[in-house]
Amino acid sequence: MNPDTEIRPLDVLFKEHLDNSIECGQILNLLFLNLHDPEPHIARIKRLEERGDRLTAEAYHALELLPYSELVYLTQQFVKRLDDIVDGMNDTARVIDIFIPGQAEEAARQILALILEMAARLLAEVRRYPNNELASVRQCRETLKKAEEKADMVYHEWRKAHRRHSSLSLISETDWTEILGILEATTDACYHSALLLERITRYHWRQSAS
Repeated sequence: MNPDTEIRPLDVLFKEHLDNSIECGQILNLLFLNLHDPEPHIARIKRLEERGDRLTAEAYHALELLPYSELVYLTQQFVKRLDDIVDGMNDTARVIDIFIPGQAEEAARQILALILEMAARLLAEVRRYPNNELASVRQCRETLKKAEEKADMVYHEWRKAHRRHSSLSLISETDWTEILGILEATTDACYHSALLLERITRYHWRQSAS
């Protein structure tokens, strides 16, 4: 990054990161609906993932200018988790580009819908940064935990059903197992983002109380 580049506030970067991830998820949903013509959607998702990388680098650069502290460490981990969200959706698109499945599994669309809900709830909380209320952040974390558990259930129920009564070929089942696994891991990234935001908020509250 150019050292003369203006350093933007972290709250702006966090909001842009989540806006970018939500847009990426919306395009991924379009990809699921248009597997007969995937290339335009895969290309758009890749561009959004690259934008996420630039936002991550910008946030890291801003943090490098601060004296190292517990807060800086937690914020670095938070930024990494935000980047993991958009990376997960790009990885999903890349795997689809390799496998070229004929039709999207409904379980994949269900998990993607949960990712979009989680990112939107996290964005609502990030809009308050750095003046988050601890109770609100805790509620956000609990909401995202329930969504992550639901995604895990969808993934495992799909695997059980297809092990017992699969209507897919063995190759297609293997392909969708990998795709669903990536999406389920992306819900983990959303949840861990909320966990870290809660830890950051606790840090701010301890500092203000001392």
